[in-house]
Amino acid sequence: MRLLTASVTPFFPNFTIDFSGLESLLRVQNAIGNGVVLLGSTGEGLSLTQKEKQAIVCFACNLQLNIPIFVGVAGILLDEVLDWIYFCNDLPISGFLMTSPIYSKPKERGQFLWFESLLNAAKHSAILYNIPARAGTPLYTDTVKALVNHPRFLGIKDSGGSIEEFQRYKKNAPNIHLYCGDDICWSDMARSGAYGLISVLSNAWPQEAKDYVQSPSEEAYASLWKATCRWLYKTTNPIGIKAVLAYKNYIAHPDLRLPLSIEDFDSYDLPRVVENMLAWPKLSTSILSSY
Repeated sequence: MRLLTASVTPFFPNFTIDFSGLESLLRVQNAIGNGVVLLGSTGEGLSLTQKEKQAIVCFACNLQLNIPIFVGVAGILLDEVLDWIYFCNDLPISGFLMTSPIYSKPKERGQFLWFESLLNAAKHSAILYNIPARAGTPLYTDTVKALVNHPRFLGIKDSGGSIEEFQRYKKNAPNIHLYCGDDICWSDMARSGAYGLISVLSNAWPQEAKDYVQSPSEEAYASLWKATCRWLYKTTNPIGIKAVLAYKNYIAHPDLRLPLSIEDFDSYDLPRVVENMLAWPKLSTSILSSY
């Protein structure tokens, strides 16, 4: 699956989970044929209790969707993280998205041992996540090299923003699926050999994201997509995308759990950004007619 949507977790104003809203989002992705990642940073996984996370994953699996479902694995206490993997092992998911532990900032050997422990515990394949802005450390190239032959190591989600680092991953793990983890970097990483995209924008624009993944070199797509990304990146993810989803009535409420707050969002340009993206179908028609 070349496109995975990093799904948000909708909440009611009292901060309980809006399962009806979540179902609607997942069924939209299913209809388009995009896979999903649950409980990543976009899904506010670290703001949910273990029981809430279990409820979300079980709920998604019971929908019997025809798309891959990946589940976020994040935390700093190894036993808790392993318990989460053991729970998910018995569910019909496609794999895990595993993040380097935040705050502790491990060096190469510690990071390798962490991911080795997680991969050894997993019964499903896993994508390792390079997100130094949140984890405090990168996914080290030496870690990738040491794990490259592990049977559960499926891919890397790279949100490091460095084409050079991305190319080092590709050189040292040529058979691993390399996913671009930043919407704005997709065209550049696609030219460098990225397998696919794990997208935030595809929550609100699933068909548009699929078009762009299939045609990353189309400048008309890239220009509009990147302009939308630059606007969305003005605030912490997933504040902006939740505001967009609520504005488009894809979810009932834009609420987030603390320490994130919708009050930190400047909605002044929101109608213009959404209106600009309405031009996408015309771009698609123009691109198709040129062949």
